Amino acid sequence: MNKRVSFSASVIGIVLLLAFTSCEQKKNVCDSAPDVSSIKAHITFENLVDDVMAIQTREQAKQFLDEHAFIANYFFERATYKEDSTVVNRLYNIATNPSIQDTVFQEVNDAFGDYSDLISSFEKAFQYYKYYYPETPTPKVQVMLSGLQRDLFVSDSLIVVGVDYFLGPEATYRPIGVPDYIARRYQKEFIVPMTMLLLTQKQNATDYSDKSLLADMVFYGKSYYLAKRTVPCQPDSLLIGYKASEMEDIHENEHIIWANFLENDMLYETSHFMKNKFIGERPNTYEIGAKCPGRIGIWVGWRIVEQYMRENPDVTVQELMKDTEVQKIFKLSGYKPTGN
Repeated sequence: MNKRVSFSASVIGIVLLLAFTSCEQKKNVCDSAPDVSSIKAHITFENLVDDVMAIQTREQAKQFLDEHAFIANYFFERATYKEDSTVVNRLYNIATNPSIQDTVFQEVNDAFGDYSDLISSFEKAFQYYKYYYPETPTPKVQVMLSGLQRDLFVSDSLIVVGVDYFLGPEATYRPIGVPDYIARRYQKEFIVPMTMLLLTQKQNATDYSDKSLLADMVFYGKSYYLAKRTVPCQPDSLLIGYKASEMEDIHENEHIIWANFLENDMLYETSHFMKNKFIGERPNTYEIGAKCPGRIGIWVGWRIVEQYMRENPDVTVQELMKDTEVQKIFKLSGYKPTGN
């Protein structure tokens, strides 16, 4: 039998409680974060936005693409076209488009300025990452105008940010075909948490033979747990991508969410179709409630891992990430949801 819940709360109550809770959580997490001031994590930064805006001819566009082969292939898919002129024209049209020159470029400058805040945020995140994994290389960071073609590329050696993708809901031009529940993550404050979530997944070992929903939940929970360690002073919402009201609702109704998993025997479900209802990209998890956000299984997995680490303080972050024993982690977490 499906248990459903309609999440709700008064606006005033949410605002007051969130203000208090977010400040308290940030203070507590930051207070317990390690001292990383002595760790070096200098970011090599390259501003390609200005280089693109300086293009005035097709010859200059081709020269830019020749000099930046990765950008040409990843952001403009150069290798897929028989005629190089197609890609050259795409870049030339972006660089000389009056809407981009007069509007997008100005909005990027207004939002990011000289990129010092973005660089500082990346360097701090890598200081924390190197605290746990000292051999981690510090990648080069490039910012790019992609004409809303691509958002982000992440690797150990290179991070490329299509900054026009991250101008937020007030931007004049927004990515086409991106649902609102995903588009709201395309704001500048999401860039570093999003990047670190992708980058740190390489540390996350898993047992591919375990196809259960619980195994997926714990896997994602471990990923979010490590990513959070690299941005300890950032709100959880910047990792999980939920609105403030959604964060409040799921904390308040965590016991109901968990009861739904148990009553419907979902933890050991192996059907990809069924699992995707709880961990896949969706605006809402309607099986639980009309206002329950999508990917709720990932959030619950994160909560399980957090509780496991609190209950087992001798376990290091590195040991957690290597651990593929889902049942052990789940059992030793003693997971108990909060709520009324």
